[in-house]
Amino acid sequence: MERSEDNARTPLLGNSGSGANGDTPGTAVYTRRWYMLSVFCGVCLGQALIWNTWGPITQSAKVVFKWEDSTIAMLANWGNIAYIIACFPVCYLTTVKGTFKYAGLRRSLLGCCLLMFLGTGIRCITSHPDYTLWTMNAGAVLNGVAGTVPFAGPPLLAALWFPPDQRATATATSSVFNYGGVAVAFIFGPQLVSSPHYRYETDNRTELSLTLTTEATINRTVLTNFDTLESEIMRLMYIECGYAGLLLLLVLIYFPDKPALPPSTTASMERIEYKKALLKMSKNGNLWLIALAYAVPAGVYGVYGSVFDVILNPVGVAQSEAGWIGFYSTIAGCASGLVIARFADMFMKHMKVFLIGLFILATGSFVWLTLLCNQTIPFSIVQLYASSIMGGMFLNGCIPLFYELACEASYPVSEGLAGGFMTWLNNLFGILFLLALLIPGIGTAWMNFCLVGSVGLGLLVLFVFPEKYTRTDIDITVTADGTMDVQTSVHQVTTTYT
Repeated sequence: MERSEDNARTPLLGNSGSGANGDTPGTAVYTRRWYMLSVFCGVCLGQALIWNTWGPITQSAKVVFKWEDSTIAMLANWGNIAYIIACFPVCYLTTVKGTFKYAGLRRSLLGCCLLMFLGTGIRCITSHPDYTLWTMNAGAVLNGVAGTVPFAGPPLLAALWFPPDQRATATATSSVFNYGGVAVAFIFGPQLVSSPHYRYETDNRTELSLTLTTEATINRTVLTNFDTLESEIMRLMYIECGYAGLLLLLVLIYFPDKPALPPSTTASMERIEYKKALLKMSKNGNLWLIALAYAVPAGVYGVYGSVFDVILNPVGVAQSEAGWIGFYSTIAGCASGLVIARFADMFMKHMKVFLIGLFILATGSFVWLTLLCNQTIPFSIVQLYASSIMGGMFLNGCIPLFYELACEASYPVSEGLAGGFMTWLNNLFGILFLLALLIPGIGTAWMNFCLVGSVGLGLLVLFVFPEKYTRTDIDITVTADGTMDVQTSVHQVTTTYT
């Protein structure tokens, strides 16, 4: 039996549907947690979709706005840079005083939705090439700041609303929607914005196929109607702005900071004060290990998808085809993340084993992808699909487990701050990856090798990471003995980390 709204002020005792905290006085599980999760997931999807607007329609945007590859890369990179700057201030707003009582999730998410709406609105002002570079970049910056809560917030939302045996699943659900938004953009953009058509000619005016020539040896004439592409891109801008406005309205109508009673014992315990928490995190070696194991490969792969069309263009893969590959790869990662997180909830305290196995499989998949793109082995579109989908499935499936392990390693630091630290590092490595595209003549072949190296490095770090479950151990201990003095356990944990 779950909590009803009618008796919201009465502690739930012996709730068989509440999971691990069912026998703990003063805790409760509310049915509306699924609505909260749904709204949060919608925000995650929208922010990621807006961030990945340009990667799937690179060729069309270059024709209409006269952009270069470096411009497309920087539009994605501005979002990461803005996130780096805004992450910790927003984390402070979501965890004021570091306690369940003072959680500030509502106002932070509301601010992020407002920034998303303003950022998408700015992009709708004009399509004139002389001004779009400013409006589109401004929108990218605002959307990057708006990404702070969707990216850092999944473990905080899970801790505030879900019992221990559902936390990993809740974290996975909201975090995979971040990547689900990237996947939707791979299909949504190319379906609304058609690819430009070209005529490729050599000096003797002989028409050749894209797969047999390069821009260095041919002249390229755009055959597509320019006005058609321009109107299609602006229609995409209007639709994304409308979706951002809907999200803002939903959060305004109903999105409370927290339930009346916490879902677990640790959810109600006082967290370390913000400045002290930052200091402790900086000295926490275990947290740095799990953060680096996550941030290096996830940061590289996250922005790798935003320039996937650029990477595959030299081997003759069309914009629409690249979009479908990116879509299926990301969707596979979302599905595997949910399944793996559910298994992690069922088999608590075995997350490291899951991560190592998935990283080994991801490394093999990306090696295969690299050999195909460099044509070290004969190129095949079927193999390209297979290697990309498997790589996305294995790597993105790890993300929710990393969030949960970071929260365990950093407890009693707030889950929101731990998630913010993880995603801050993620975006930092993404920025470095995209900045490399600004180097003249660097090309694209290095990107695949960088991706393989990042996953391999993460695997090595995982092997030396010491697995601990401080937060879960407290919830399990209290559950086994409902009469245990909670204040004693708080003192023990605080003493351990002081």
